[in-house]
Amino acid sequence: MSHHRILAADLAFLEELIEVRRGDFSALYLAVRELHDLIRLRPDLAGLQTVSLLCRMLQSGEHARQKQSSVLYREVANALRCLVLSSETVAPVAEQSLMSLTNALAHPVANTRRAAAEALGGMPMAIHGPNLPQWSFKEPPLLRWHHLLARGEVSANSEPAIWGRSLVISRMTWNDLLVVKLARIQDHPEAMCREAWWFDYLRSSSCDLPVRFDVPRPLRIANQYLFRILDPPIDGDTANSLHPQGYAIAFTAHRDYFRYINESAQETGLRHTDFDEALCRNAWLLGHLTAKGIVHTAPIPLFHNRVQGHRRTDFGLYEWIRGGRLDRWLRSCRYPNLGLTGPRDFEHLLACQNSGSGMYQRIGTQLLSLLLVAGSYFRNQDLQRVGLDDQGKPVDARDLFDRTFLQRLAQGIVTSYYAGFTGAEYTGTLPFDFEALSGRMIVEMGVDRHMEEILRVADQETMTDAEFQEFLGERGYSPEQAEGLERGAGDLMIHTGPHLGAFNNRISLPELIDLVAIASALCVAGRYRQERTSSPF
Repeated sequence: MSHHRILAADLAFLEELIEVRRGDFSALYLAVRELHDLIRLRPDLAGLQTVSLLCRMLQSGEHARQKQSSVLYREVANALRCLVLSSETVAPVAEQSLMSLTNALAHPVANTRRAAAEALGGMPMAIHGPNLPQWSFKEPPLLRWHHLLARGEVSANSEPAIWGRSLVISRMTWNDLLVVKLARIQDHPEAMCREAWWFDYLRSSSCDLPVRFDVPRPLRIANQYLFRILDPPIDGDTANSLHPQGYAIAFTAHRDYFRYINESAQETGLRHTDFDEALCRNAWLLGHLTAKGIVHTAPIPLFHNRVQGHRRTDFGLYEWIRGGRLDRWLRSCRYPNLGLTGPRDFEHLLACQNSGSGMYQRIGTQLLSLLLVAGSYFRNQDLQRVGLDDQGKPVDARDLFDRTFLQRLAQGIVTSYYAGFTGAEYTGTLPFDFEALSGRMIVEMGVDRHMEEILRVADQETMTDAEFQEFLGERGYSPEQAEGLERGAGDLMIHTGPHLGAFNNRISLPELIDLVAIASALCVAGRYRQERTSSPF
């Protein structure tokens, strides 16, 4: 008997064994794993009956209550992905395998959905970001403040506004802004140059976009992005945090550059229709840039645990795929890098040359950020209603939300990002219950149940007494209250929320992670199909 016939017989035997052992979880898993190994070796042997068998296993939910069911479903989903990707798989088999994985995203069993999403999220894509130049630094030119204003065509008498570490001046003649971004102590000069380079790159490559994207124009001094400012008009704590060499970059920007899309009504916030447009436009732009290998890594800062970041291998950063508690979600949304002009703060742009699961997770981070900003828009309508009330009960701000509008925003984020990332509109029915999601978002985002954070002794011991007092002061303790606490005497519970989930626990809104996983998978699968068939998913 030929080797081909032996392998074909093995395949038939395994398929029959799987049907027979359906009720025995351990035996079933081993049989599926062997089948997957055989498919990897000879995908050309698999036919539509193989796909049908694997699809039935994903859809049946027969072992959903098993503790290790996720392992089984992941093996099944990865076997289907193997059939999609192999050049030896016949077209109908590959197409049916892809459809089976996509259909599984709507399955009622969470482990089935997650297995299908992760399998689809690992699809390869032809994503090639730009090659960034290597900077060989000359001595940056040294300027006085009034010389810089002259180069920026601004009156020497102009008083700058301070936005974080940036000095901002209106250029009345040009109806725009001159922004001088000052380096902090920890900033590397190359990072400053990289941000300015992104301005030039995106200005040249984004001029024909179908949506608004106002990219700043960098100011060059002696043909360099980086310069040193001798006498910036800034003092106090901000001045103490600046780089001792006075490094800075400067650029001109649209007057809306510092307008955040989720500003409160008191901050001249946007009407519903304007916010909807700005949020979905930012979603489209993030998707479009990511498809070009230009990934914004921080639309908002996301953390699982800020206070323990210095001693965690993940630095406390949030990894949505793990579904843990989300630290201070509302504070993270206070100043998003999403403006009326489009995505901003290009220091967070990353040129990516890869795809696969890493890109799937980056897409998910961006979608999660957009969804959180959507929720924050409603809470920002009354900035005083946050935390605990006078009786120590969670503030209930659910009345600030508009459920129908929130549902529309969530759907708009997904479809807009998909269109930007794949280059095609999503034409099917999204496999998710957005009405139920919007209700759950209001319950969890509208009531500040999770306010606690625990400052462990190990973290206190890394601080000086002064840093300990400062830490407590930043979290609402009066000087008298802070002085009454001894550093290192024991774990300290402090109220720093609202968080989504209890300290060291799971996220209290798992439906949000579920949507992020499904939507990210749809984007990757849609792009995969676009690249290979030029037809929308």
